[in-house]
Amino acid sequence: MKPFIKALVFASSITTPIAAQAEAITLNLYALGIRAGTIQINGAENSKSYALNGVLTSSALLKLIKDIGFNGTASGKVRNGRYQSKKYIGRSRTGSSSSVVKMRWNGSTPILESYKPGREKRSYDINPSKQKGTIDLLTGAYSTFTARPIDKLCDTTHHMFDGRRRTLIKLNKAHVSGKIATCTGLYKRVAGFSPRNMQKRVNFPFSMRYEQQNDGLFHFKDFTADATFGKIRAIRK
Repeated sequence: MKPFIKALVFASSITTPIAAQAEAITLNLYALGIRAGTIQINGAENSKSYALNGVLTSSALLKLIKDIGFNGTASGKVRNGRYQSKKYIGRSRTGSSSSVVKMRWNGSTPILESYKPGREKRSYDINPSKQKGTIDLLTGAYSTFTARPIDKLCDTTHHMFDGRRRTLIKLNKAHVSGKIATCTGLYKRVAGFSPRNMQKRVNFPFSMRYEQQNDGLFHFKDFTADATFGKIRAIRK
């Protein structure tokens, strides 16, 4: 489930494209009913490009069990309202272990520049050059969280690659009731995971809610998702 949690993080300082529109989101993350941390989201874009910077911070209670953290940056192009990754750096921490990944894209094909610490090749590893059509995790999350008009809300699939694992997020067509739009979806492990993790679980359903505001756009409100250990939820402050 770690890639999914990573896929839900961004954050505070950001290099902003010229004439960009920006959106800032702060979420409280809950696991098993307990506050697990804070997700801060910041994104900026114009008609041609976007830039992201994000962070996930563990709560004091979670740190007593396992200190989990993430921060990263991503940037790329905007084409017909869709995002195409160009650069990505992600730094993650899970307890005593940590990793740093750097990637760039040639067209829609990722090029892995480095993944530290390194490791010996494993039978389930996948070739980055074969992951054409993917975007990075931050871009995938930003695509689901950013405010949109109803005709561009949900009803799409994002194929993602984090340097070792391929996943996807599928969002179904939005159901609108008054000013609230609800989108059900699925996070799926596709390739690059160990057989043990694939046997545990592959599909993780989730539900997201958006609220229409005075600008006419639907802004992210909250989500509920399945995890290997139970339910997780994030609520916008």
